[in-house]
Formats: sequence, C-alpha cells, structure tokens
Amino acid sequence: MAIDRKHIALVAAAVAVAAMPLSFFGPEGLRLVVIGLLMLAGPGTALVLWLRLGSPGTDETDVAEGAGAHRSAAQSTLPLAISIAVASSLALSTIVSTAMVFAGMWSPPVAVFVLSLITLLLLVLGAKRFPASTAGAS
Repeated sequence: MAIDRKHIALVAAAVAVAAMPLSFFGPEGLRLVVIGLLMLAGPGTALVLWLRLGSPGTDETDVAEGAGAHRSAAQSTLPLAISIAVASSLALSTIVSTAMVFAGMWSPPVAVFVLSLITLLLLVLGAKRFPASTAGAS
C-alpha cells in the first residue's frame, strides 16, 4: 500500500491546526508531542509537497508498463524528501524565532502559530499549484 501525497498533506494540516490552540493552552504532554511534530516536519513537509519531490507519476495509480520503475524512483527520493522536510522545518523555525528576538517580541506560542500558518499556506499553495486530476469525470 503506497502512501499518497494527499494523505501526507492531510496529516501535516491536522498537525498544524492542532498546534494552534495547543500553543496557548492544553495538557503538557500533548503540547510537547504536537508542537514537536510541527517544528520537525510541519512547514518542511508542506514545502516538499509544494516542490513535488519524487517522480511525476506517484500521485495516480499506475497500471501501465513501467509502473514499478516509477515506484522505485519515488522510493529512492524518499530519504532526500525526508531530510529536506526536516531541515527546512528547522530552518524556518530558526528564522521565525530569530526574527521575533530581533524584533523584541519573543513569544513561543505566537511562533508556533506563525509556523502553523506557514504550513497551511504552503499546503494551500501546493494544492492550487497542482489541482486534483479530473480525468474520467463527466
């Protein structure tokens, strides 16, 4: 069973939306898990989905000849996509926190809120950039 980009986008959006209220209040353990996931993979995952790393045919179920080659190409770029997602998430977290420190308005809950908004914005831009295929629809 292959993991679809839409499912990854939904999980990233769910984490971003859940982190917004949890950045201000909530149980300590749950806050740690959700905000930690957002900082490690939120904006970076949305950026990777927006950049569309992987082979072009990984979104549809390929039944034509050579579908295995597409799957193996997508699997070979998976470590690269994961590393880019984590690195860009940490970089965006650092940029947001540094900007807040230099602006003199340091607030960790606001930083999490900003990272959530960046994640959702990148997911929306990625969805608009590559709309869902309507092939076969009448």
